[in-house]
Amino acid sequence: MKTKHLLLFVLISLLTVSCTSTRRLLIKKDDYLGWKMTDFKMLTTSKDFSNYLKENFHLYSGYRLKMILVQEIEGPNNMKMKVEIFETKDRNDANGLYKRYQSFSQIRVGDGGSESPGLVCFYKEDVFVKISAMQNLLDKNNYLVNMAQLVATKI
Repeated sequence: MKTKHLLLFVLISLLTVSCTSTRRLLIKKDDYLGWKMTDFKMLTTSKDFSNYLKENFHLYSGYRLKMILVQEIEGPNNMKMKVEIFETKDRNDANGLYKRYQSFSQIRVGDGGSESPGLVCFYKEDVFVKISAMQNLLDKNNYLVNMAQLVATKI
């Protein structure tokens, strides 16, 4: 009986720690003035990864994913962006994912960052982040870069 209670306590503790560390990465109402999160998904299983990444699943699975957090963020004038946060097993996996998206235009975000029209990517520690324009943001990368800097401070 004691073993069951101890096991249950350990599982609840692990779940609480996992949710707390994930919650810190979410964009909150006052984080970026005028912007708010409209949707999010937290994916933690291989099946979830496969359903979300579709044909790119095999590419990403080589980088030992632990979690994917996807947020849609909406701002003024119907501007929308998608923030995808990929937590990996270690820094090398995050760096490997970053190198797949790295462009020539480097920016100072995280441990390495770059931008191209409508896309900002960076990695920091064991996390790779991809921020992409969804609506009314194609010529406004400054919003994507600002969001990248905000996310980097949360990692």
